[in-house]
Amino acid sequence: MNGRQTDTTIKYYRRKLNIRQSDLAGILGLTSTNMSFIENKKLYPDMVTAEILASTLSVPIGKLYEDYELELILRKAK
Repeated sequence: MNGRQTDTTIKYYRRKLNIRQSDLAGILGLTSTNMSFIENKKLYPDMVTAEILASTLSVPIGKLYEDYELELILRKAK
């Protein structure tokens, strides 16, 4: 089984573009810690940050929010 199948959407697309997490944090004006939290769904980006993130990763913003909505549903189900 490929370990990337469990990657979050952000991590998957970031790695696909060969962008380091710290570099992505810099582009977004975030700390590396906050970028890690966003990538691991412990912190949710505001709309402006999400738009820049989606643009940088060449991902439709809806895909990022689908991923976050699914996470929220799974957390509520626990």
